Formats: sequence, C-alpha cells, structure tokens
Amino acid sequence: MPGSHWLITLSPENYAITREMHFTLLGLRSRHRKKAERVAVGDRVLYYVLSDRIFPATATVTSAYFEDRHLVWQNPERRDDPFPYRVHTSPNIVLEPGEGLDAAALAPRLLYLKRWAPEQWFLALQGDVHLLSSQDYLLVEREMQRIAESRRTRSERLPHALAHSL
Repeated sequence: MPGSHWLITLSPENYAITREMHFTLLGLRSRHRKKAERVAVGDRVLYYVLSDRIFPATATVTSAYFEDRHLVWQNPERRDDPFPYRVHTSPNIVLEPGEGLDAAALAPRLLYLKRWAPEQWFLALQGDVHLLSSQDYLLVEREMQRIAESRRTRSERLPHALAHSL
C-alpha cells in the first residue's frame, strides 16, 4: 500500500540516535510487526518527539521492512525488544535543534486529533506508530517547510548584513 503516511513517536534519546544516523533507518518495536509489514517503499514518515511535543523531521521509506535485532535504539520498557522491524529511510525535511514544529499549535487543525478533547490532544499520539491521513501529513510538512525556508532566508541575509556592517 505505497503512499501511506506514518507518524512515528520517539523519545528524545531515540530521536537523537535517529538523527545521528541521518534518518537512514527506522525501527519499530516487536508489538508493531503487522504495521511494519504494511510499510512500503515510498511511504512517508513524520517524526514526533513525545516529551517535547514537536515535529522535527520527515523522511521517505526506501526499503521493504526487514528484521534486525542489532541494538540501535533504547527501549526502557523491554531490553529484549530492540525495535527489530526496520526499514531504510531517506530524510526529507530536518529542522535544526530548537526549531521543531510545536505540535500544540497544529493540533486543532489535525483530523487525526479531532476525536480527542482539545486540551488532551497529546494523548492521541501516545504509542509508537500512527497512520495519518495525507491531509494531516501534508499540513504538518508544509509548516515544517516554512520553518526550513525561513532559516535559509535568514542565513542568506546574514552574510549580506555582515558585509554592510563592516
């Protein structure tokens, strides 16, 4: 089913590990085998950092799922579950540390969160893997793109401004 949009919830520690690997690998816990089997090449991934309540990155799936029990991510719940169901990914948008898109700002506009009380939107994102509508995914990705473009615009203006201050 290519064309699916997945929201992957990570701890800050596991997000840092994923970022260090340049978003080239995504692992799912053992209990998510059925979902892992549904992930296909071309699917899109939206990362969500649970405790920070931010969307910091997106990626595209570049391989079929496979099993690998090599320890990469931390699993404080079960040391014997090393997120064994994996896919290779390629990054699309990666926001800089401190730039992560505030999920609370977008929550009222996301269809996925409509069934939750507005003040408890974050409860809908508990758990590791969520299937999103393309509408929700594209809404978040457009906002992330706006942040990334704003950063590029600022950095392009900076050398020009420095040159005039000398």
